[in-house]
Amino acid sequence: MKKEDLIKLGFCAHPHGIKGEAEFRLINTEDSVLEDGLTVYLYPSNEKSGLSHYGEEWKLSKIRFGNKVIATLDGIKDRTHLESIIPFEIYLPREAFPEPEEGEVYLADLIGMRVQDPEGGLIGSLESFDDNGFQYLLNIRLDVGGILTLPYVDAFFPEINLEENFITMIPPEYSE
Repeated sequence: MKKEDLIKLGFCAHPHGIKGEAEFRLINTEDSVLEDGLTVYLYPSNEKSGLSHYGEEWKLSKIRFGNKVIATLDGIKDRTHLESIIPFEIYLPREAFPEPEEGEVYLADLIGMRVQDPEGGLIGSLESFDDNGFQYLLNIRLDVGGILTLPYVDAFFPEINLEENFITMIPPEYSE
């Protein structure tokens, strides 16, 4: 499966203990779809990882949620084995997620949507999103060039119209 067709859930940069358990840093731990027995797609975060740059499928033997998210991957023998594939990013296909409830969206579903002002004028398109630990940030590829990053809050993004494929954005006001 191609990386572009997957949704990033988080990353792993550290082992946990000596038995080969991994400490996952997830974008969303509250409503995670990760569970025992699930197949995940792992991609190297940098050249230190021994994973194929094309990505690899791994099965979660066990996952525990608490102060830290601790996971055991099927086939990992010990800490040294795990360290040989760290650091890596964790992905799942969109089909692995339940349909969002009424009034909710997955940010990954918004990628590529056009962004317009309240009067319908085109501003650009949603290129990607980030999480700064406090809120989500939307990265807008502007039609005039460049990227504008704004927090995903109602003050800037009052409307998402999935049927007509647009996001309404109230542009920030600048002062000199």
